[in-house]
Amino acid sequence: MALPPIQIQLSKFEQIEILRQEIELREGELKQTEKSIREVLFELERQRYLQTIHPIFGQLPQPQQAATLPQLQANREALADAITTMQTALTALESETHGQTAPPSRNPSVLRQQQAGGAGAAGAAGAPRRAKFDSFDDFRANRTGN
Repeated sequence: MALPPIQIQLSKFEQIEILRQEIELREGELKQTEKSIREVLFELERQRYLQTIHPIFGQLPQPQQAATLPQLQANREALADAITTMQTALTALESETHGQTAPPSRNPSVLRQQQAGGAGAAGAAGAPRRAKFDSFDDFRANRTGN
C-alpha cells in the first residue's frame, strides 16, 4: 500500500513568525559583520596614520583581515538586502492578516512559548495572587462570629 506524500503548507501567521525570526537572526549577523568591517578598517587606518608619523611604519605588513574586507562588504550588502526584502514581505503579510487571530501553531517550540506565556498572562489578568498565609489582621477581619 502506497502512502500519500506528506505535505505542509505554512499559514500566513507561521510565515510571519518565520520572517520575524529570520529578520532578528540576520540583523544580528549584520551587526557582527559590520563590527568585523570596523575592526579591519580601524587597523588599516591605524597603519596609515603610523606611516605618516615615521617611515619605519611603512614596513609593517598589512593586517591579515584586510584580505577579507571585500568579502565582508559583499556579505554586508547581501544581508542588508535580504533584511529589507524580508521586512517588505512581513509588512505585506501583516497587512493581509490585520485584525485576525492566529490559529494554534504547528511548531512545537512556538507552542511551548505560547503555553508558557499564556499561563502567566492568564494568571496576571485574574484576581491578585494571594500569599500562602493571611496576615493576622486579615484573619481576624475575615473570621466569622464577630
